[in-house]
Amino acid sequence: MDRVSQGCESALECPCPPIGLIDVVGKKWAVCVISLLGKYGSVRFGPIQSCLSGVSPATLTTTLRALERARWVGRVSVSGSRGPVKAYTHPASGRALHESLLPLANWLQSK
Repeated sequence: MDRVSQGCESALECPCPPIGLIDVVGKKWAVCVISLLGKYGSVRFGPIQSCLSGVSPATLTTTLRALERARWVGRVSVSGSRGPVKAYTHPASGRALHESLLPLANWLQSK
């Protein structure tokens, strides 16, 4: 029991996930964005904001940037009617996070 997780004040190993995960995924809209991208793949900013009714552009931008820094969301160029545009998508780590959240989402829907 000599390993102590960061943030714990006891000699026991903490069962909590890393603090960084909670800091990012714990934000109000983060799990919604992860789920949306997991379902639809590449999505532009406008449709994300439309789907997540109630989120302000500034809050969505902050959330997307935090998810990008954590490498759970990435930006890609996709073909648009007027040429290439930027969209948000999941890199491998984002897809893995989405897959990890699915059992929790299914459990919540069954309640």
